[in-house]
Amino acid sequence: MGAITLTERGRILRRGQPARLAPRGAVAVVLALCASARVLAHDPGLSALDLRVGRDEVNAVLSLAATDAGSVGGPEAVRQLALELIQIRLDDRPVAGSMESISTDNTGGVHARLVFRGAAGSRLVVRSELVGRFARGHRELVSIRAKDGRLLVERMLDAQSNEAVANVAEPTGSAGDTVARFCALGIRHILTGYDHLLFLAGLLVVVRRWRDVLQTITAFTVAHSVTLALATTGVVNVPSRIVEVLIAASIVYVGLENLVRSVQCSRWKLTFGFGLIHGLGFATALRELGIGTDGIPVAVPLMSFNVGVELGQVAVATVVVPLFWKLNALSGSRLSLASASSLLVIVAGSYWLLERIV
Repeated sequence: MGAITLTERGRILRRGQPARLAPRGAVAVVLALCASARVLAHDPGLSALDLRVGRDEVNAVLSLAATDAGSVGGPEAVRQLALELIQIRLDDRPVAGSMESISTDNTGGVHARLVFRGAAGSRLVVRSELVGRFARGHRELVSIRAKDGRLLVERMLDAQSNEAVANVAEPTGSAGDTVARFCALGIRHILTGYDHLLFLAGLLVVVRRWRDVLQTITAFTVAHSVTLALATTGVVNVPSRIVEVLIAASIVYVGLENLVRSVQCSRWKLTFGFGLIHGLGFATALRELGIGTDGIPVAVPLMSFNVGVELGQVAVATVVVPLFWKLNALSGSRLSLASASSLLVIVAGSYWLLERIV
């Protein structure tokens, strides 16, 4: 949705910067790029397509978040598009589908139920061209299950790779493949989650010891895990609109606190509290898509996704923290560096806050 990738950000920086940037200027450029990216990092860009293979039919449930359904024209448009753009083949024979029902839940999410009758064979191919109708980067979680609910294959589709294949007579997916796939997705999510990263940058720019860095990252990791578990089991279900506003507010708060605190030390309690909210940002969104309603079959993908998020987060911290310390040493004034960076954090957070409220 207009996101600036890390590669593109590098090209912009190389084209626009002088031969040598002042330390404060380098920090300003990095954080200004974060602030200028018009990105809702927690917009999941995910839909879910769950298929159950019976003796002579395949039942499918397509679940869309309210924002995604609205972007293509609402429930009636989803009805038409689902019939046109979701196709299945059994042993290379196309199987015609029909719409059984379409409904909305209390969050505005849309759920379309389709049935493909006269389906018999062993090699099932599911093709979803619908994923290409949404914003760039949208993904669709396709789960193919046997009649008894046993998971056969689970795959994440996108506009470039929109097919899933399963041998419906014998499971083809492995737990290891699922873990690796969703872990990689989590890493990509955090590397493009600019509000996540800016929140952490606001915390880490003022730390002085690796022990404080470790406590900050650990608190954020635990908070993410708790929220994900609660959302997966259905204990917590907070509207994503509220969560997104709170996430932006947390960024503003951290920037303001940096300006008023005279001594900076570990703020793991603050990090844990806001980490719960940040975790809800994508956990609640996944719940709105229907992911997690079947319990165990999706628990491994969700936890693997969370592990990927944390691995990406740790990798970013190991790069930016030494950079902050180096820039601080060169500038000769920790206060000015932290203040300038915190002002940029406040500006970016305020922009997201106003955008999400409006």
